Amino acid sequence: MEEDFSNSVVLVITEGDHDSRKRSLSREIDGQEMGCEEWQSLVADSFTLNEIRIRVDKELLSQHSTYFKGYLNFSERNCESLNVNWSLPIFCDLLRCIHGFEPCLSSSMIASLIEGAIYFGVEDVITKCKAWVASDTFCVKWKIEDDLVSELLSIWLSATVNGVKSIEQLCIKSLAVNFAQAMRQESFVTLPLSLLEASIDHPQLTIKSEMDLCKALLLWYESQKRNSRNGAVVDDPILLFKKIQLNLLPIDFILRELVGKYPLNIFHVSVAATESDVDVLNSIIDFKGELAAKPVKDYLNFKPVIRLTDHLKELDLSGCHQITCHHLISAAAQNGMKPKRIAQKTLVTIEQETWPELAEFINLETLILSHCWRVEQRNLVTWLNLVCPNLRELRAPHCPQLLQVILEIGSGLPNLSVLDLSVSEELVEIEGVVTRTKSTISQRLPLRWSFGKLHETNKLTDLSLRGHSEITDEILLFIARSCPLLRVVDLGGCLELSDVGFAAFLNFQENLAFQWNCWGVFHQKLSAAGTRFGPVSCKALISQANISVNVLDTLNLNKCLALGCGHLSNLLQVLPSLVSLELAFTRLDDMALSAFSGTSLRHLNIRETKVSGGVLYRILARNFDLKDLNIRGCTQLALNSFDHLPSEKTFERMWENVGIGWGLSDSTISSFGFASCTLQNFAVGVGGTISEETLLCIAEQCHELKRLSLCFQFVADEGLIQAVSQLKSLHTLELQNMACAPRNLLTEIASSLPNLRNLKLERVTPLLSDDDLLLFSQSCTGLQSLSLLGCHLLTSISLSTMAHSWRGLQDLRLEECKYIITEENVRLLLNSFPALKLLHLRHIGKVLPEYFILEAIRRLPLLQKLAIDLCDAANEKFSFSEGVERSALKSVYINRCKSVRDAFYGVRDLTSEGISPYDSRTHKDTIVLEWNSVRLTESVVNERLTFE
Repeated sequence: MEEDFSNSVVLVITEGDHDSRKRSLSREIDGQEMGCEEWQSLVADSFTLNEIRIRVDKELLSQHSTYFKGYLNFSERNCESLNVNWSLPIFCDLLRCIHGFEPCLSSSMIASLIEGAIYFGVEDVITKCKAWVASDTFCVKWKIEDDLVSELLSIWLSATVNGVKSIEQLCIKSLAVNFAQAMRQESFVTLPLSLLEASIDHPQLTIKSEMDLCKALLLWYESQKRNSRNGAVVDDPILLFKKIQLNLLPIDFILRELVGKYPLNIFHVSVAATESDVDVLNSIIDFKGELAAKPVKDYLNFKPVIRLTDHLKELDLSGCHQITCHHLISAAAQNGMKPKRIAQKTLVTIEQETWPELAEFINLETLILSHCWRVEQRNLVTWLNLVCPNLRELRAPHCPQLLQVILEIGSGLPNLSVLDLSVSEELVEIEGVVTRTKSTISQRLPLRWSFGKLHETNKLTDLSLRGHSEITDEILLFIARSCPLLRVVDLGGCLELSDVGFAAFLNFQENLAFQWNCWGVFHQKLSAAGTRFGPVSCKALISQANISVNVLDTLNLNKCLALGCGHLSNLLQVLPSLVSLELAFTRLDDMALSAFSGTSLRHLNIRETKVSGGVLYRILARNFDLKDLNIRGCTQLALNSFDHLPSEKTFERMWENVGIGWGLSDSTISSFGFASCTLQNFAVGVGGTISEETLLCIAEQCHELKRLSLCFQFVADEGLIQAVSQLKSLHTLELQNMACAPRNLLTEIASSLPNLRNLKLERVTPLLSDDDLLLFSQSCTGLQSLSLLGCHLLTSISLSTMAHSWRGLQDLRLEECKYIITEENVRLLLNSFPALKLLHLRHIGKVLPEYFILEAIRRLPLLQKLAIDLCDAANEKFSFSEGVERSALKSVYINRCKSVRDAFYGVRDLTSEGISPYDSRTHKDTIVLEWNSVRLTESVVNERLTFE
């Protein structure tokens, strides 16, 4: 009996041009007899076919497709077959859906499927596409390896062309939510302006920082400009740049990447300013958090607005010194989902301002507040507890006022595992040099946690309190009791901690291991650099190492002078698994280092110790993975160097950072095998000798070298210039006390190294002139650090050159440059370098006013350290206020000099004609002013202090 095919039609599906590499499926397939697996197999096979014939029920086609409904109702009603020219996989997928099975929805095929569904009028597929695009699978859960931009753009274009507004808006939302991932993809620059603007305006725009957004948009704009030169039309970016909040960009980024390249008034500025770049920039620098001046509720629409969204995982406000807690509070009040916890269904009072319940951002895991020194401690803790319940990392370095965060967070952040409250390390107290110390403000940190209830919730594993001199033994013991899971601890520069206090901390951690079944899991990384870590602490650490399974792999005891060589020997004997070891400026000798039997070292710093070549040779021979080595200042190497030891392949490895000095000559340097493309930092200090030929060899082979430092070296002028000119990747060049250097050195550097970031010329170019510096500045425009010592010919013209060319300087040191600063241009110095973090002035003339310290605090919002000399005070004194307003300033060094008695003429008359006022002076002592979170301390130190 023959089958009746009158109610069915054969669809002959072909795909455009015939591809000889594909095969045709000639037999007919009955769609009604196919199951889910058969349809799935057919869709997969369709990618390799030129033609497919499928028999389909006419009524089914008419019911689900408006396209075929029209066909079958008219001239083709009685046709036995219909030709369809369309993408085989897409059309087969449409037929699969028409027969009652789910279509194959994926980000790579959805655009074509939408187009096909609209063309053939298959409403079921259009509905399913809308639902899929609206789901988290599409909007949120893109994988890192996905080509997010290209696939999203194709879907958006398909929806736009076919007028599917709902899918178009969902594409905009998806791009906004995944903007951080999209910015990292090469295809980001292909986005059209309309889609880019719409995604940035979307309330769910999720980015880590405004700086990331700015970088991405600048990259997009530069790509558009390049394409316009190739004939493409560039879109107008003005409205796009207005979406970048200049007040949420770090000052150094503005100065480095924007000033001089783009007019600042094309960006959004949230404070009133005129059209000039200078006024716009000054408005940002002087911005001290206007939200604090009036009730916070009056500024709900105030800009800048921190972009908090429900999908945000990391918020980075690094360098935004203008940010206050009021900005954080207002952002949480305006954005995000409201909390569901009943405990928060009450009003929140912060600094006498009453707020309704703040939004809760449960996905926010990392908060970075580096240099945000205006953020107030108490309000931040309240904000964190209410807004970021699942925070895992809080990084707030260079914010000294936030130390008490560790005392107040408690169980409000039960998932917090990383806490970084470090500040710059201060002077290391060397025995016998501190002659007087006084605290002008006496205050103790309150302990507010309850010891008994914290162990169940506190998950802190990484803690950095580096540089906090106000940390006491009591606080450290409190931390030990409260944080049983600590693994990484950085207490470098905590000068108040005693040897007994360190020991108590280590022993308490050992006891907690028993109590909480963490036995065998102790510290993995420990830094006590520059502290009183001594014999008692050493004994406690040895005890812990003897019973620990999870062995310490990083140890930093730099400048711990209380440890004798015997203590170091006993300690190193029980730590054979160390990967990083730093014992610079300690009493380490051959006996102590010989006790170390490890073979896993990757980083070794034993600078300024008494280690000789023989012992060091054996350490290097055993540790084949060693990449970083610093042996500068090791005078015993000159007595017992490497020269007499076998050197065939002993030292050759993939070096990255190397610092050498005493006793190392060309032959030893050659044995290190520095002809490695991995070498990035190379320094030769006092006592080391490197020839012109060796330097040229390194320059020729180490193309990735980023830092070169030479001190007290005899290198011919031509060789030095030739070597430097070959190091195209060099970012840092340091030349100190060189025997001779050509006058045209700066000119040669500028022509070879336009990307130089850090330059130190100390007693190298005494004949350096204003014209030389001007020529250099015209080529090297991105300088961030400059140190000039002994440049006697420089005048105030050079300071104007610096102010005009390098407003982004972060580190400026001028010493024995007698005429570079005058009384008239002191204000120019303070107004022209808003990004300065370190400022060192010594023997520049009696030009600094009495109020210089206070003016520096007011004019330089990021200044952390200031070093000046009393010789340069116009009135022979500097004044400061003990109650200075909160600032980023951590310490001030005021050096004092004394007159030198001449052997023939007694004390020289400093006012005599032709005699410089500094020629007969030598250092006497240094007054150290140090601000921390609770007090101002003043010390007098016999040695001259500066900062590296």
